[in-house]
Amino acid sequence: KEVTFVLLWLYPLVLLHRDQHPVTLGFIAVWILWSLRTGFLMHLALAKPLAPTTPELVYGWFLKTHSICYYSAGATVYIFFLVPGLGILMLFFALYFGVLGRDCAEICATRISNTIGYTKYETAPENICALCNIELRQTLELMLGETTEDEQPNVIQLQCKHEFHEKCIRGWTIVGKKDICPFCFEKVDMRILIPDSPWNSKRLSLLWVKLLGLIRFLLVWNPLVTYSAMILLKLFHFAPLRDQSGKPVF
Repeated sequence: KEVTFVLLWLYPLVLLHRDQHPVTLGFIAVWILWSLRTGFLMHLALAKPLAPTTPELVYGWFLKTHSICYYSAGATVYIFFLVPGLGILMLFFALYFGVLGRDCAEICATRISNTIGYTKYETAPENICALCNIELRQTLELMLGETTEDEQPNVIQLQCKHEFHEKCIRGWTIVGKKDICPFCFEKVDMRILIPDSPWNSKRLSLLWVKLLGLIRFLLVWNPLVTYSAMILLKLFHFAPLRDQSGKPVF
């Protein structure tokens, strides 16, 4: 898995070596900018001591990446009928950054959780988000009039009654591939974390998450399955498959 993660991140360099088409150069430019920002945030997430603002920055960035990829993939359905080439290109961008972003988010989420150190054997912290270690509600600032109810961060309560910042828990579960409460490890119902609106469907959002997971699974296991099949065929002396010219396929 770690090998395919590195290869996936460096894939644009291979693409650039093979082709210097303007579209490829545009993809490389987006990849460089995204990689710089992501690499910087991963550095912050892996650093010790962990800065207080790092978890919110990390979860927010990867959640934003996930959302942009999701809506871009949805737009390809309409764009494909108008400009097929552009539609396919947008879908490729969405799938690539969607899969890679979730891998990076998983690494960061695991490290941040381990650094903060909350476990199911401890007492739940009061008015503290266990994912970023910041107050859920700024009660003191609210009392002093320095903030209003509308300016308070959105908070989500899971079925286990543990509360988290909306951005943090969505980044942890939807993007970071964690389907459990980070505090008590109870399984999370992903449907309550996805806002339902006229331009967003819970069903499609969950389908997008499953699609990214399936693509990641294939990236890890497909090469292994293919080469294992090739080895078995040779061991049992099966005749190789041949193309129209008579040459072996492998």
